[in-house]
Amino acid sequence: MLKITTTYPRATKVLNEWRKYVVSQARRNLSVNGTSKDGKLYTSLKGIIDKRMNRSLKGRFTGGSVLPSLRFEYPAYGEFLDQGVTGTNPDKDNHVSNGRYSFKKSKKSIKVKGNSALARWAEKRGLNKWAVAKSVHQRGIKRTLFFTKPFKARYKTYVDMYNSAAADDIANNVARQMKKQIKSNKTK
Repeated sequence: MLKITTTYPRATKVLNEWRKYVVSQARRNLSVNGTSKDGKLYTSLKGIIDKRMNRSLKGRFTGGSVLPSLRFEYPAYGEFLDQGVTGTNPDKDNHVSNGRYSFKKSKKSIKVKGNSALARWAEKRGLNKWAVAKSVHQRGIKRTLFFTKPFKARYKTYVDMYNSAAADDIANNVARQMKKQIKSNKTK
């Protein structure tokens, strides 16, 4: 019986290349948009490749791993900066009028009261969180797409490469397992 015991080295390599590309381009976009390199959003933006090993019901490793996956993490306010927030008076001073988030009922709304990401951001900078909330409420936050652009730019290419690499890893594993089985049968 053949068992798939691969750790998917080629698929992991493709994910790692895509991770590096997206993170570096997103950080470059933040720098171009005026976010400093020592800012929390810049430094906390990261991609994490999850590789879980196969386990039995008793918790023992059974060899191989589940297909690796990639996830990106950054602080919650990064989503508002990336997608934008539509204010209640967006035409004033040429501020955003097409953000994904809004203070209107028809779109996703954001919280600016209490312990929200926006309130924490204002408090860390010594700003009055209510004044910041009112300003964002009226003017909105301009959409930058600092993360979305590099993510979508090569998404299809990397997904195709990932699928091909995973198929190669499985095929190589099957070939190795068959070679081992043939070799063990010859020695018997």
